[in-house]
Amino acid sequence: LLSLTLTTELTNAFTVGNSHRSSVRPLVGRLYSTAEDASSPEQPPFCIPTTQTIASSLESLRSSTIVIKYGGNAMTSPTLFSSFCQDICTLQSLGLKIVVVHGGGPQISSMLSRCNVQSEFASNGMRISSEEVVEIAEMVLCGSVNKDVSAGISNAGGRAIGISGRDSQLLQCTKLVGEDGLDVGL
Repeated sequence: LLSLTLTTELTNAFTVGNSHRSSVRPLVGRLYSTAEDASSPEQPPFCIPTTQTIASSLESLRSSTIVIKYGGNAMTSPTLFSSFCQDICTLQSLGLKIVVVHGGGPQISSMLSRCNVQSEFASNGMRISSEEVVEIAEMVLCGSVNKDVSAGISNAGGRAIGISGRDSQLLQCTKLVGEDGLDVGL
């Protein structure tokens, strides 16, 4: 189940991610607020790019479609949500086409609890989804979360529409069972 917020048409998909998790170079990274924070052994080293490097990166991405994953836990803070929406507007104003793929795990868990529907998680952290869980997840992701993200970007001055991966069969998938035989349901 996937829900998207499209800020422009889907062309030339390009993913921005953490370099240690993907082969794509990050557009932005974690900035340290103090020297102690930067030297912390728990934190990976990070080089703050120069303005020239940022400008060069943005120029090379102009008119590209950037896919940004916006996680459910980040969406639980109104301050972070507002900043996220403003950042999307800034990227749009710089000529980038943005596709936001959002999560909503905490919001799904909250609604499952309100509906007294039990949900469990596999050892790898994936939610095991019954038909009832999928129905509620779709309601939350395609309804409230998707529309909140679209409205937030629009209210911040950007352009956004919310669609689901089910709309016009935009996304189709095949169920996979893990190598260890793990079946997370529907």
